[in-house]
This record gives sequence, structure tokens and C-alpha cells, in this order.
Amino acid sequence: MNILVIGKFDVEGFALHIAETLAVMGHSVRRFEPGFRSGRNTGRFGHRLDSVRRVVHSATDSLPAVRAMRIQSLWRSAEKGPLDVVIVVHDFLWPAEVAELKRRTRAQVAMWFPDSLRDFGRGFFMNAPYDALFFKDPYIVHALGHVLKSAVYYLPECFNPERHWLAEEAIGHDVAYQCDITTAGNQHSYRVAFYKNLSDYNVKLWGNPTPLWMEAGPVAGMHQGRAVYNHDKVRAFRGAKIVVDNLLYSETWGVNVRTFEAAGAGAFQMVDWRPGLSQLFEDGKELISFRDMADLRQRIAYWLPREAERRAIAEAGMRRAHAEHTYALRLGLLLDSLAGRQQGYPAPKISYAM
Repeated sequence: MNILVIGKFDVEGFALHIAETLAVMGHSVRRFEPGFRSGRNTGRFGHRLDSVRRVVHSATDSLPAVRAMRIQSLWRSAEKGPLDVVIVVHDFLWPAEVAELKRRTRAQVAMWFPDSLRDFGRGFFMNAPYDALFFKDPYIVHALGHVLKSAVYYLPECFNPERHWLAEEAIGHDVAYQCDITTAGNQHSYRVAFYKNLSDYNVKLWGNPTPLWMEAGPVAGMHQGRAVYNHDKVRAFRGAKIVVDNLLYSETWGVNVRTFEAAGAGAFQMVDWRPGLSQLFEDGKELISFRDMADLRQRIAYWLPREAERRAIAEAGMRRAHAEHTYALRLGLLLDSLAGRQQGYPAPKISYAM
């Protein structure tokens, strides 16, 4: 198939994994990066500079004349050759732009939204004529499925075995990664507040630096000063005794990408319990969930000295991730759903009392 992927193709970008995997699957793939394009700067100064440039771009992008000028590059990219499917990664396009994209290409246009409902912003997709919408949280499907005109499907995140797995002999034993507890991700307010409760452990946090205004306290010493990507992330996860995956509070019924990356890498992980977790991994056998901070601390104390048992659970989680939670499997399901052969990932049966 001829497929256009619209998204951000930075290191470990969701759209990058999608485009690379589709190509490996044998599809002809084109890429288009909308909106602000990062200078891919590294370090604290580079990250701050990108943040300022992103704010300026966002402020001008809402001006119709500026937006119309910038969208011309998308039309040129879309018309370079025939297209069967367009996959928009995140809510980049205005409703009229989705309609125009369909008119110009005659392709099916789908959106796969990789974030929680906290990041809906202005919700352009809610009134855009997408052929299908895919969300990683089954709660979003539950809340919007009966309202929106587009087909709405559950499609959890996943991991890329080419980037987030290494053979045992290639992992090594770098002391820079060795610790009791680790995770990787932005140092946002909730993560910093969360890890202040674990300051009595040897914790290493990887990711972009904390904002200048934030009082990080003991968490400042946990941060390693850089992010880890791809195989370095595998080494960081495997170097820790426990990967603690503290889900953002807006992850309502589902989980985040780190759940799959840690499992795929073969790491022992503890993750915030969510109603949809048991459909993805077997709690207690493929990973360990926790309900609150007191529960987490009890479980950390129990599992830290049990190396052999941790290893057995990590290996079981890795087998499950490689068998059921790769990008190739998810994208096959997305394309089959667009073709009418499937209806997304089976949604978990979650009941709630009125």
C-alpha cells in the first residue's frame, strides 16, 4: 500500500516507529512533519531553546493566513504520488484540512492519538471527517464512541523490537545504569512529586531536564542529566532492579508506551494499576501493579531482594510483549480496521455503576 504518515519523526517519535515499521512490512511510505520542527537540540540549553521556538510557532499557527501558508507543504507532499492510506499521528490537522486531504488524495485518512485525554487541547479531531480514530485509552473510546461521526477504536501503544530490545550479550553491565529504581521520561510536575516519595532508594531518572521554575528537591539528584533512547534505554531499564512506571493521572483505563517498552526490553517493572491492564499483561506473572504510594513502597521492599523471581517475571513480560504488543501487529490491526476486517483492539470489559 502507499501510505503517508503525518507526525513528528524525532528520536523515538511515535510517527518514526510507525513509518519505519510500515516500510519493513513492505508498504511504500512517505513522511510529512507538520507544525513546529525541532532543531533536535540536545542538552539543557538546546531543550530550553526548542521550548521557546515551539511557543512562538504555536502562537502564530492559529492565524488563518499563516496556517494556510504553512499547510501548502502538506498538499505538495500528499500529491507526489497515489496514496491509499494517510495516518495522522496526533491531532495536528484542522477539520477543513482533513476534508481537503481526503479530497486531494482520495485516500482513507485515520488518526492514531498517542497521548492521554489531558492532551486533547482544542480537539480538532472531534469535528474532522476522519475515516477512523484510534486511541490508546479504552476510556476515550467509551466516552467518545457514541458521540463522534467517525469510527472510534481502541488501539493500545506498543514497542519496537528493532529499537527496544537487545540480546543479552549486547546489554553489558555499565555501572552508569545500575540502580534500584529507574524510569525514562519528561520530568513533569507529577513525576517529580511522585519520586520525592522514593528518595531513600538509589533512583536514576532519565529524560529532559526539569523546568527552571520547579522545586525538584531530592529528585534533582536522581536526574542523570540526559535522556536515553533506543538501545541505551534498554540498557538503562535492564541495569535497574525495578522500572517504576508511574502513569500520568489522566491515563484513565489504559497504560502508556513505557509499559510496553520496559516489558519488551526484558525489564522487571511495576506499573500503576489501571482497569485495562489485565487484558495486556498478567499482573503478578508478567509485571507487578501497585495501587498507591504505600502499596508501591511495600512491593519495592518485597521484590528488591528477590532477584531470581524478578528475572522470571521480566522474561515472561518480555515474551508477551514480543508476541502481542509490537508495532507490526498494531499497524496490521489498524489497516485491517480501515478495511473493515477488524474493529480495533478488543476493548476490555469495564463496568461502572451509575
